[in-house]
Formats: sequence, C-alpha cells, structure tokens
Amino acid sequence: MTRRRRQFSLEFKEEAVRMVLVGERAIASVAREFGINAGTRGSWVNRHQRCRRRRCRCSW
Repeated sequence: MTRRRRQFSLEFKEEAVRMVLVGERAIASVAREFGINAGTRGSWVNRHQRCRRRRCRCSW
C-alpha cells in the first residue's frame, strides 16, 4: 500500500519557518509540534534562507 504524500499550504510553511527563525526554536522542536519530519522542516528553512539571500520570493 502506498502512502499519500502530504501537501502543506504556503501559509503553513511560512509560519513554520518563522517559528524557527524568529522564535529561535530548534527545527526538531517545531517539527514535533506540527507533526512534520525535521528534515522536511529543515529544507523549508534552508530554502527560505536561500531566497532571502537572493532577495526573491520563495516559490515552494
């Protein structure tokens, strides 16, 4: 049986990234709170930081 891949809204991803960057919380802590894999959350944070360096809007 295959597992369906979960999809998250842009607002959800932005809030999760904000909690890590502004709230100074660990990625793993925020991931547990939202029930998301820490690797997934970490990739969102990394993508956000790359976009900020390039001064563009993340397209997720």
